Amino acid sequence: MKKILLVLLVLLPIITFGQKTFQFAEKDGQKLFLDVYKAEKTDEKKPLLIYVFGGGFIMGERNDTAFLPFIKKFNSHGFNVVCIDYRLGLKNAGEPGALNFKPLIKAIDMAVEDLLSATDFLLKNSASTGVNASNTVLIGSSAGAITVLQTDYKMRNGYVKKGIIDENFRYKGVVAFAGAVFSQNGRIRYRKSEPSPTMFLHGTADKVVTYKQINLLKWHFAGTKKLVKKFEKHNYPYYAYRYKGLGHEVNFFVERNVEDVCRFVQNYVIDGKKLKSDFMIYDPDIKVKSVESTSDLYKNN
Repeated sequence: MKKILLVLLVLLPIITFGQKTFQFAEKDGQKLFLDVYKAEKTDEKKPLLIYVFGGGFIMGERNDTAFLPFIKKFNSHGFNVVCIDYRLGLKNAGEPGALNFKPLIKAIDMAVEDLLSATDFLLKNSASTGVNASNTVLIGSSAGAITVLQTDYKMRNGYVKKGIIDENFRYKGVVAFAGAVFSQNGRIRYRKSEPSPTMFLHGTADKVVTYKQINLLKWHFAGTKKLVKKFEKHNYPYYAYRYKGLGHEVNFFVERNVEDVCRFVQNYVIDGKKLKSDFMIYDPDIKVKSVESTSDLYKNN
């Protein structure tokens, strides 16, 4: 009897969140999966949320139990949520740096391709997955935030390889917790179409994913401060939360900002308002363990 009860307790979270797992691709000998968490009561107007985890492109898992609290909160607001795998392109590749950008570029490109492949799978398999990906907002943390921003950047500039996803598909919104965009072609520009409405959340003292910008010849790595300037200049819709004095710990803030993300999605995506909102937040009571530098992240991997 005790064994039966234990099995039921283990299965209960999966049943509660309505989780289903699907393999969406196999690349470089690695099977890639995604988990679908369906809300009990959904609203057709609300987009699907695809979450991309962080970990410096060297670690992390789509099914980390630490994500369940914010998944449950999004579900309670009527959002279906999908968490995806992607190949960890910097695993065993060493620490990226100013003179070692190529491994990072490759890792970002791999993650972007896998995100697009997962989205394409969802678009083509709505009957079996039970979710509609034609209306999708991306959410990412750290490496995942870089991935979601970079994916939208590539799509808006025509840099996506043909055949990965329908060329006419576009994401409806992007939410980045400590993210940046990488350009190998000089300044960040959205040449073919304007970016998706974007929510930026970043610590002003982030030493892992730059809050400002790093330049090396034609290579530009632009964080929230630089990207918001670009959005402001061209009247692109954006919603910025700048955490004064905080570092990379902001990438862990998804759960604490669920209500803010829901507000962003309602106003910018569902209602289609062309807003520009910018907040500098100072809260001395926020104490979260943080990675202090890229060396701290990569030294043991």
